Amino acid sequence: MNRSSKITIAAILVIGVFSISILTIPAFAEWDKTDYPKIQGTIPADNSEQKDTIALSVAMAVGENSVSDGKAVYGKLTDVNEFLVYKVVVITDDHAYYKILVDAGNGEALYVSDMIKKDNHKKISDKKHSDKAKKYFKGMSDEQIAEKKRQFKEMGDAFRSLSLQDRAALILHFMQMKLQWDGMSEDEKAEKRLEMKAMFKEYLPLTAEEKKQKLEAYIQSLN
Repeated sequence: MNRSSKITIAAILVIGVFSISILTIPAFAEWDKTDYPKIQGTIPADNSEQKDTIALSVAMAVGENSVSDGKAVYGKLTDVNEFLVYKVVVITDDHAYYKILVDAGNGEALYVSDMIKKDNHKKISDKKHSDKAKKYFKGMSDEQIAEKKRQFKEMGDAFRSLSLQDRAALILHFMQMKLQWDGMSEDEKAEKRLEMKAMFKEYLPLTAEEKKQKLEAYIQSLN
C-alpha cells in the first residue's frame, strides 16, 4: 500500500474519531437554531474585498479566554447578522458547554452564552442518538457495552487533550475531508466505511495516551 493510500485511510479514521467524539455533542444539533442577539462586527459578510480574518486557532483561544474554564472543541467561520464571525464551542470538564461568537476581524468576543449544563441537554442527546446506539451495541453484553462507551469517551478526551493549535488544525482538516467525503459515490463511501471499521478495531482498544499520540502523529503528517 502506498503512502497516499495510507493517508487517505487514516484521514477517514480521523473523520470517524472527530465525528463520534465531538459532533455528537448537542451544541452542534442546535448550531443553527440559536437566536443570537444583534451584534456589530468589523467585516461585513458581503464585503468580498475585505477578507483578512483572524485564524481559527486565535478565535478558539478567544473563546477559551471568555469563560472561566473549558476547551474550545470546534469553530467555524460564518455570518451572523450580516457580519463575519467565528462560532466557537467551548466544553467544560463536566461536559457543560458555551457557544461564543468571535469577531472574525479583530478577535473580540461579541457574544458568550450562559453555561448550558449536561442535565439541560441530556434528553435531547439521548433521544437523538438512542437509535444509532441501539444498532451499534446490538448483540453486545452489558460489560461489552460499558467497555465500548469507555473507549469512545477516551476518544473525546484524546481530542480535547491536544494543544489548541493541533485541535484547530484537525478541525480545518476535518472540514476539508468532509467536503471530499460528500463528493464520493455511495460505493466509495461504503468501501471507506469498511476500512474505517477495521481501523476502529485497532484504534479503540488503545490507551487514552496512545489515542492522543495517534492523532498527534496524523497532524504531523499533514505538515
